[in-house]
Amino acid sequence: MRGRSHSIPRSVMTLFHGWGLDPVADPDELMDQRGTYVLLLNVPARRIRIGALGPVAFATGLYAYVGSAGGRSITLGHRLGRHGRRRKVRRWHIDYLTSDRTVTIVGAYWTSEATMTETCLAIRCAERFPVIRRFGNSDLRGGTPGHLFFIAPTP
Repeated sequence: MRGRSHSIPRSVMTLFHGWGLDPVADPDELMDQRGTYVLLLNVPARRIRIGALGPVAFATGLYAYVGSAGGRSITLGHRLGRHGRRRKVRRWHIDYLTSDRTVTIVGAYWTSEATMTETCLAIRCAERFPVIRRFGNSDLRGGTPGHLFFIAPTP
């Protein structure tokens, strides 16, 4: 991961741990794992064009993106590694955010627990944090209003 976990509030680390999520130390260690993850990003106050969503205004702060890696050839290691690269073909909303030079990845949490699906984790986050509507879930499938959440302001 590009950033440092010390930028993550202890309350957030405790919450994710309580949900059964483990911190990611090195995405390469997850090359054989499939599951659900939360990617944590520091985003400055600015407007960033997010694909078909268009320009999205972000407040300065810590954001959490909920995703999954469960395909045949897509593992958590591959997915998190992709998020960590700035240069990539931008296919998904998160690609527009992670390729922006002002956005910093500060950590990630993951689980392979089958009951903790992407939808389940997004719903849990939506119960606690403000959501960036339709981000990562523009079809609103699974009853979640989005998959990107504003966790905490940062100075």
